[in-house]
Amino acid sequence: MKLITHNSYGEALETYEELAGIRLPKTTAWEKVQQRGQQLGKTQQEKAEAAAALPQVQEIVPGTKLEGVNKGASMDGAFVYILGEEWKEVKIGCIFEYESRPKYCQKSREMVEVAQASHISYVAHLGGPEPLGQLLSAEAERRNYDQAQERVTLGDGARWIWGISSEHFPTGQEIVDWYHAVEHLWQVAHLSFADPAQRERWVKKRKTELWLGQAVQIATTIEGLAQQHPAQQAELKTEAGYFRNNQRRMQYQEFREEGYPIGSGTVESGCKQLVTMRMKGPGMRWSRAGAENMLALRAAYLSDRWDDAWKLTLAV
Repeated sequence: MKLITHNSYGEALETYEELAGIRLPKTTAWEKVQQRGQQLGKTQQEKAEAAAALPQVQEIVPGTKLEGVNKGASMDGAFVYILGEEWKEVKIGCIFEYESRPKYCQKSREMVEVAQASHISYVAHLGGPEPLGQLLSAEAERRNYDQAQERVTLGDGARWIWGISSEHFPTGQEIVDWYHAVEHLWQVAHLSFADPAQRERWVKKRKTELWLGQAVQIATTIEGLAQQHPAQQAELKTEAGYFRNNQRRMQYQEFREEGYPIGSGTVESGCKQLVTMRMKGPGMRWSRAGAENMLALRAAYLSDRWDDAWKLTLAV
């Protein structure tokens, strides 16, 4: 089962035959994956819904003993092809620990303290944000997120992410991933300038402002560009709103100095491992149930909690 969760059915069965000398039919392997994945997903969702029904403290209670570690939550999405529905978004969340470690900076040519993540665990849901929020909240409870010394929530700026954050992680510092914010600067540059050199100069200047926390100033600059480019006005105004609405989540120099991570590479790595590497191979098409079952098993596998998850699948 572990082999099939990690590799395609064909590759896993070939490896199993080499190791055990037993050849299993693909249909038998498929049936086992569906059965175990369905049971695991059902059990986890039921536990998450039960936890969500309980009263939530939603704050750090004075006098609570905090752990000497920092923890974070991060969310993102990836697309998988579902038969009869075409491309659908899988919403993915992770809980992780982080600490500041020295890293050599090429720009300043000196060692700087950078927050780096470890002990990452994942959850995933094919569909809307509410079930994902419940699953991630249950995982955070399991990982003692609210007892961490410092807490952070990272995302690309999508509204559904901040909706989950405000409901389930209100004690965490919200941060827009630095690299996604820079991608939005490039989007503005491509909408506004034909000359590649001019785009690069514009982005370079705006990145300095962004690092210093001047998101509102950037929004005002983009609004000015919108007046100059009527054909791209709607798109540019949307980009201006992205920076204006997320200004408090874009205080990057301050966040770095306080030891927070400013990149969401943890969940982006999860998107690649959960979906891209296993569920987006050449010609792969999934039924909705098949995708959901595989996601449940794969999240457990990548979170290094396979043994615990496997016990849940035995409750059939």
